[in-house]
Amino acid sequence: MFSRKLYLDGFDWIANLLNYQCRLTPGRGNHFMLVLESETPFPAEAVRSMLTSLDPLLPMLNGSIRRHLLHLAPYWKPGKPEPVALTEEELLFPSDFSLSLERFANRPLPRGQALTAHLISSKGRSALIFKFSHLLFDGRGAELLLEYLRHGKQEPPEHQPGLPSPMLNEWEKQFSCGRQIQHRLLEIQKEGPTIVRHACDTAASACRVISLTEEETENLRRRSDRDAGPFMLTPYLLALTAKGYDNLIPRSSGNELFLIPMSIDMRGQDSIPRDALFFNQWSLLPVSIRRSLLADTAESLPEIRKQIFIRTGERTALAYRAASRLMRIAPPPLLLKIVRKMGNSTTGTFMFSFVSGTSLEHDRFADRTIANLYHLPSMPPMTGFGVFFNAFNNRLNAVLSYRSGIFPESDIEHFATELETSLKGKS
Repeated sequence: MFSRKLYLDGFDWIANLLNYQCRLTPGRGNHFMLVLESETPFPAEAVRSMLTSLDPLLPMLNGSIRRHLLHLAPYWKPGKPEPVALTEEELLFPSDFSLSLERFANRPLPRGQALTAHLISSKGRSALIFKFSHLLFDGRGAELLLEYLRHGKQEPPEHQPGLPSPMLNEWEKQFSCGRQIQHRLLEIQKEGPTIVRHACDTAASACRVISLTEEETENLRRRSDRDAGPFMLTPYLLALTAKGYDNLIPRSSGNELFLIPMSIDMRGQDSIPRDALFFNQWSLLPVSIRRSLLADTAESLPEIRKQIFIRTGERTALAYRAASRLMRIAPPPLLLKIVRKMGNSTTGTFMFSFVSGTSLEHDRFADRTIANLYHLPSMPPMTGFGVFFNAFNNRLNAVLSYRSGIFPESDIEHFATELETSLKGKS
């Protein structure tokens, strides 16, 4: 299918580490889902027909990670062209799809496969769910695959995925970026103790979904422009989320720190094609903030905004991508021990992401109008908690993803209610 080895980048190896962390969970890996909701049922046969357009990509979708025999650089080896499975479920008395989403999230992917699909129907409504392995896809790549499906394309993407070489060069750049990241981690450690909660290694994945209407989304943008400044919706959403999370954790000292790893899509930067379909084309932009600022967004917003500007100017996200290539030599069990030894500054308090637009060009899929689309990641046990925002058709979605047992369910419910109230401007 491809003319060269498909070498993995550093964040592909980080995804492999997260996958290893999740090996004892019910889902047996670090997977994520894209959910398409429709007010009319998706026809199962039309979905199956669309899935056949993936035939040229099936070797990629059924591949696995290997290492080069000499220099040990990891690469993706395509496998047998097994078809993508579609399962169906009909609900008789649901108020929403939450329980079905959680059940599917905790179902392992078929062995050696990176994609599967599930169709839920109930009283005329329908949800089409695609589950992806993070070993091969990130969130934006998953959306691009749905666009590929929507068009029914038969030709694979023109450019070859993965790194063009093992990248066992540029050592000066990689070590320089590694020193930059290490220096930042030492600064964070000096700022105060970082708050981290870990879930049990066998904990199941759970979720809450908050969806705003177009009017509520527009009102949120107006409040963001007023309070955070024009085009500052990301720091505004982060401030609201951190304020809610602050209420989940008892206070123990005055210098406690929240460290929030914010994921950034890197397509269009660092020679990454904008239409890169496969592998992990993201990086991190961590934000650290003292708890004393979180109770009032008027105090936390300027700090969050300043840090995002500073880390962007320092090209922190690019530094993380370059430095992470140094980690590929270490197998996941050893890498996990190193991460744990380095302490809380390497894992973070909670995960945060905002996908501000969609890669789908239209709101039609399988001959049905998509009423909503949202991302549903599964958090690894070592962080155990994340809030992920996306926009679709002028509507904002917030997905709370967590591992069961990390907080009491009553606290999770309170957090979700409080966040929804803040997003809708009712407080």
